[in-house]
Amino acid sequence: MPWAGRVQKTCFARAMAAVLICLPSFAFVSLPSQAISSGRLCGRSQLEAPGSRRATALSATLSWTPWRSQGTMMERLSPREWLRMYRILGLSEDATKAQVTKAASRLRRKYAEDEESLQRVETANLWIMTKLLSEKEEALNAKQQANRLRELGDSPRRLFQKYVAGYIPPGVRRMMEPPTTKHFRWASGLMGAFALMGLCVPTQATNFIGLAAASAMGLVYQRNRPEPVRDDMGNIGAVQKPNVKEMGASIALVVIGALLGAGMSLLISSILQTEFQAYFCATTCLVLWIFALFFKVYQCFD
Repeated sequence: MPWAGRVQKTCFARAMAAVLICLPSFAFVSLPSQAISSGRLCGRSQLEAPGSRRATALSATLSWTPWRSQGTMMERLSPREWLRMYRILGLSEDATKAQVTKAASRLRRKYAEDEESLQRVETANLWIMTKLLSEKEEALNAKQQANRLRELGDSPRRLFQKYVAGYIPPGVRRMMEPPTTKHFRWASGLMGAFALMGLCVPTQATNFIGLAAASAMGLVYQRNRPEPVRDDMGNIGAVQKPNVKEMGASIALVVIGALLGAGMSLLISSILQTEFQAYFCATTCLVLWIFALFFKVYQCFD
């Protein structure tokens, strides 16, 4: 039946518009941080294992090989057991690697003939040294992870500078700037809200597009602009006059964005044979969102 096909097309159009709304309305992509695990030593039964000779004690102690586990080094032993390890060497829990090495060497000479005491010293020394190495490795891995995240966050800027910026005229390039976190939240929240309201109330889509255009113009014009100076009473001092060139550039950007959104809506509706109104608000808000994110006019015409 003809009306059934028309209903299906309208539902598909609204679904496509909802997908377009999801682009400007998201806030952040949370990148899961990789857990940094440390080495795991042998079981606690070795702590009390009796030794027969010094060579046997050393081989039994030093043959423990750390491997990766899901826990951290501090979780291998309880705080009380860690305190016991440090007390065996006569050190505090904030001892450095050099202090641990010096204390272990002194106690090896002291208990050279006492195999059981030597076993306890070697066990405590191995646990503490492994803990110090694990902490150093964790700090290094955290630093490398932070550097990778920083490079990942800066990769769009580098790709833009390498492949896109060279083909853009210098005057337009001066008006483009990657968004900050605060600006991204403002632009995404406003444009996403207007697009969602236009989808929920299609008959008022034109009004919501006007509000989105005014918001985008304000975001572009006010970006990087300093706050007005206030006195001790909170009163604004000298008010600067609006820059005509900057206002004109803001209006021109919004008009271009609205025209591009209308063109995209017309193209999609003609391809899918659906109503133009179903896409107009979502696509226009999407284009205005991109313009509000990456364009500015402050100090571009000085």
